[in-house]
Amino acid sequence: MSDNQRIIDDYVDRAGRHLTGPARDRVKAELGEHLSGAAEAGELAEALSRLGAPEAAAATFAELPAAPPARVDTRFAAVLIDNLPLAGVTIALLVQGLARALGQGGGFELAFPPFVYVRIGDVCVSLLPLGCDTGAYDSAGLLYTLGVPLALAWSIVGLGLLEAWTGTTPGKRAMRLRVVTEAGLRIHPVTGIARRLSLLLGPFAWLDWAPVVWGDRRRVLDRLVGTKVVAGETR
Repeated sequence: MSDNQRIIDDYVDRAGRHLTGPARDRVKAELGEHLSGAAEAGELAEALSRLGAPEAAAATFAELPAAPPARVDTRFAAVLIDNLPLAGVTIALLVQGLARALGQGGGFELAFPPFVYVRIGDVCVSLLPLGCDTGAYDSAGLLYTLGVPLALAWSIVGLGLLEAWTGTTPGKRAMRLRVVTEAGLRIHPVTGIARRLSLLLGPFAWLDWAPVVWGDRRRVLDRLVGTKVVAGETR
């Protein structure tokens, strides 16, 4: 293997690390062809200088920085699919609450996503004081103390890591969507988790979607962590 080919392969490989899925394979092929042509013309050094760092080349060839955010309706559909475990736990809490209300009288409270709080004796710890005030799930047993944490772990950590590793999730794959940085590159695992933390706010998590009201297709946390969901190739 020639020195030029080693340089090209190394550069293309480093560029590919900033992308996921079909975009990565396509960009690596196009970038490799571009640099091979430059090498044959004796202009490899100039081509690499124009492209800049591998990260910048990945963004340029991916052509995603200018891609508009995906439609809100497709994003909602993806959210529904991705959060089926959390929706299932919430429905189970609803059924349990209805059965208790019918059997013992009185009412019950329910929210989606559920309020998150922990009671240890007389002490209650919650991200929102309102969660402790309602005591909505004090008698729900393992359905709340185990079911809700597991469902939230999937919705926040599981899906966040999937987005970082593959650029997509089961719901996004079904709707042909993927998550990228504002520059069109693959997101960091911490970013993938951080953009989902609003789920810990219980029903106030929906405030994250408030920009939709005035036509913005990006959630509040998308803007804060520098990500966007775009329509694109999935695999």
